[in-house]
Amino acid sequence: MKLELANFPVRNVQFSERTIYDNGVLEINKKELVDLILTDKKVVSADLDVVFPGEHTRIVRIRDVIEPRVKVSGPGCVYPGILGPVETVGQGRTHKLSGVTVIPSAGYRPTIMHGITAHAMGIIDMWGSGAKVTPYGSTINIVLTLELADVISEWEAHVAIQLAQFKVAKVLAETTKNKTPESMEVFELFKVDSSFPKIVYILSVLTSPTGPHAYIAFYGWPMRESLPVFVHPNEFFDGAVTTDARQGGGTRTVTWNWMNLPVILELFKEHGKSLNFLGVILQRTFFEAEHAKQVSAASASQMAKLLGADGAIITHTSPSGANFIDVMMTVQACERRGVKTVLISPEWGGREGADIPLMMYVPEANAMVSTGSHERDIEVPNPAKIVGLGNSKSVQLYSEELIDPWKELTLARYDITSGSDFFGNMNLICKEY
Repeated sequence: MKLELANFPVRNVQFSERTIYDNGVLEINKKELVDLILTDKKVVSADLDVVFPGEHTRIVRIRDVIEPRVKVSGPGCVYPGILGPVETVGQGRTHKLSGVTVIPSAGYRPTIMHGITAHAMGIIDMWGSGAKVTPYGSTINIVLTLELADVISEWEAHVAIQLAQFKVAKVLAETTKNKTPESMEVFELFKVDSSFPKIVYILSVLTSPTGPHAYIAFYGWPMRESLPVFVHPNEFFDGAVTTDARQGGGTRTVTWNWMNLPVILELFKEHGKSLNFLGVILQRTFFEAEHAKQVSAASASQMAKLLGADGAIITHTSPSGANFIDVMMTVQACERRGVKTVLISPEWGGREGADIPLMMYVPEANAMVSTGSHERDIEVPNPAKIVGLGNSKSVQLYSEELIDPWKELTLARYDITSGSDFFGNMNLICKEY
């Protein structure tokens, strides 16, 4: 499978009478896009705002984040199984608008109020300390402020939010179809020198067996009881993996993350230079029974061994302790089969960083990379402007506490969208005192 990913950087976004991309400037016909969103009768009102890095602006009620992309050749479409039929993607040519995101900010009357399957909203500051801990503090963000119908199920809310953002992103990306990209990347798992170490990426993802959505969907199908599945890394670039569009806080992985996974990008960069990248094992975690956890770990490690892997890089997607047990058991199973592992993970450690850094440890986990702490609080100043508030006066974050978004706040990383770094997206340093 060979995929050409054409890059069209966005340096400015402005509202206009037309929707067009030209020389780094994206013009948007706001009325046309709002009318497109309102064709879904589950959306009763919609608005668009553009927010730039450095503005003293706070974006609230965030449900998801995506990057505009569109396929211009090859089978399938971006977001297969959602915007088109289920057809294996990752081939041909895909165009992307880089440096810009589409962010749905949505309000609706939830039917699940508490627990891990309840809706959860994130927050992004575009300046100051809050902007430094999320990738979207440095991107131009097109915010869709949506209000959904009163009588709506949680699943219907997910579908309405997701389709609104996907449709808008597709229209924006289609502005590049007949244009020449500024740059192009080619992704292909070509044959390499047999002496290079063979490396597989085990992507462990938190799922829910009981909620309205499983947190993650593969080709539009929510993964619930799936055992590990082998995925070509190119499929991620075309949106084969998506998320629950009701949950945009820092403990969930938004769709933008799935399409820009730094581990996949780095392994492709080194493919044929220092290693042989074999592909991705997508592993569902958060099995409730220990027996099921053992089966999942054994299956993932056996798949890695059968692929001929010498080593595996393993990441996970949640601060959940039950999920982390699955991950550590997978590390242990791989090591016992002779597949050396490197685990990439944030730490717990407490607010002072002096507590136990991991929820579970096995002796075989002897190579780990830290991406920072889940539990360090961040002080953020009051904003000059808020986008996404809609008709609300307060917002609810992951903690289930209602807050006044106009005030100075003390936020946990999991309150900030992509504030918990599971994949090494952000540049963090550690100082010894």
